[in-house]
Amino acid sequence: MPKLTFKIQKHIIERNPPEEIRELALKGFIDAANYMKFESALEAADSDSPRFLLVDFSRVNYINSTGISALIRFNEACKSREGLLCLAGVSRSVGLSMHLLGVTSLIPFTMDMESGRRHIAGFLDGNKPALPMTEPAADAAARPAAVLHEPPEGSGARARVLVLSPSTTRFTQVIGHRIGKLQGDYHLLDNAAEALARFDEIGPDLVVLDERCDPAGDFVNKVKAQKKRSLTSVIKIYPDKDALSRESEFKIWENDYLVDPFEMQEFFALTEAELLRVPKDRKVFSQQVRFDFQPRPGCVEKAYKLSDLVIRQAMGDEDEITSLYAAVKEGIDNAVSHGSGKDQELRVEVNFLVDHKKVTVLVEDQGKGFDFEYYLSRLDRQDAFEEAKKRIVDEGMRGGLGILLMSRCADRLHYAGFGNILRLEKNISVKR
Repeated sequence: MPKLTFKIQKHIIERNPPEEIRELALKGFIDAANYMKFESALEAADSDSPRFLLVDFSRVNYINSTGISALIRFNEACKSREGLLCLAGVSRSVGLSMHLLGVTSLIPFTMDMESGRRHIAGFLDGNKPALPMTEPAADAAARPAAVLHEPPEGSGARARVLVLSPSTTRFTQVIGHRIGKLQGDYHLLDNAAEALARFDEIGPDLVVLDERCDPAGDFVNKVKAQKKRSLTSVIKIYPDKDALSRESEFKIWENDYLVDPFEMQEFFALTEAELLRVPKDRKVFSQQVRFDFQPRPGCVEKAYKLSDLVIRQAMGDEDEITSLYAAVKEGIDNAVSHGSGKDQELRVEVNFLVDHKKVTVLVEDQGKGFDFEYYLSRLDRQDAFEEAKKRIVDEGMRGGLGILLMSRCADRLHYAGFGNILRLEKNISVKR
């Protein structure tokens, strides 16, 4: 069974006073079986709150969504100390899932450890050096079967688990027995409407959802779109690969999934890792919603409405709501018009991540990208609007104000990839 091992060391940057980089070298798989070890490794490296954390990913063969969530959380901790978390040597096969979630626009990726050290040194000097992604690596090994972990002693409050299944089966009985053994609260329902009606009463940390109870995704949609519910982890069980591959035109995503048949050990390792993650995420984030859609008129309208709902739940100031919505809508429009073009089979993904200080929005399309550096270089000019207006009037250019509008409406704007990943950030005003 592949394991995860780690080693921690220090690197000193010669400054006055000297600056320390905490370096964490990982080897193995960051999957459901090894997530707790990964969490422990990050906590050990972060034990005395260093400003700079550099993680060597060159010998990591796989990372799942739970591991990615931990990286996002520790990145926020480093940023709160005016520091930086960098990932070095990430292979293309491992980095793909992070790229698809937009993590590559949140966390710096460097070719190797030495490049990471130079990047952090540049950060200290006030520079923003380029961050080349790692070269393509051999395909990662297949995901291994998981092993069952006992929960750590003194892990805190009782976990609340809701299982939604068409009928009582041996599977649901085993889950109930396991949750009872872990002294958790277990609820079994067979109807999605009843589960939604009792959701706030149960207050689940984790929902195990049989796809047959929610074939259209309505349950997931109504959970993830609500601020007070969205951080509940939803693991969906698909009866076969065909059910998984039925891709809807518009989909709000669950946190993770399994396809039957699967090993019970893998299932329990995944669920218990999620139960460990959720209370920690709730301390940092208030909402997370990820959805994707085909660029068809009805789907685009749904994307607008869901974005507006999330923004209004996150922010109280009407001007801030209006500004961020205008920026997000412009980002979606650009992804649909320029990224997808006329190909309605290409998908656009939007990811909202809301913490207590800001709203982060990632919009990604499957297009070829564009020369975003050229357009960004114009934003700092005092006459940026006049220049854009001149191009529209004198040269007959259509549009040309989109990036300028987004930069004025958001507090921070970045592009990643080839320009097909847009990241917007808007600070949340503190109510007095």
